[in-house]
Amino acid sequence: MNISAPFGCMQLQHLSLSNLIQFGDHLFIDHPAIDAQHKAIFDIGTGVYENWRRGGSINVLRPAVEKLTNLMHAHFSYEERVLGEIGYEDLKNHAIEHRRMRDELSIMNEQFPMFKEEKEVRGGSLLAPGWSIMQFILGFTIGHVACCDMGYNRALVASREQSSIGCA
Repeated sequence: MNISAPFGCMQLQHLSLSNLIQFGDHLFIDHPAIDAQHKAIFDIGTGVYENWRRGGSINVLRPAVEKLTNLMHAHFSYEERVLGEIGYEDLKNHAIEHRRMRDELSIMNEQFPMFKEEKEVRGGSLLAPGWSIMQFILGFTIGHVACCDMGYNRALVASREQSSIGCA
């Protein structure tokens, strides 16, 4: 038994991220565009992590992390616009949460140039880029989507119901 592993007896770098969480209906907030964006973010982030876990090089991971970052920024802007349009009362706090995740993405992107192909510890170092991506994606899906975004689900549904009543 390896009790010196970073998380109890099991080293997580040997686990597929899909063993930790599945993206499915339980994470849908009932807005097709936002749900599609959430799924795309999860898929790209999971792909980056899985590529790193299987020994993918930093040079392959960098463009995927940039794509993830761009998608996240576009998603946050879109989501905040939608929430503003429906008059979501907790938009200010939601935007603060987005800013925190944007800052986290910026730090990850700033750290990427420090990783050199010849000095990589693939799948092993807690400081390696795959760990930060895994933590970010778990935090995004479990922490942000499952908790914070679910908080505005009722406001979205109520807004749609108001719109349909107004059109009748």
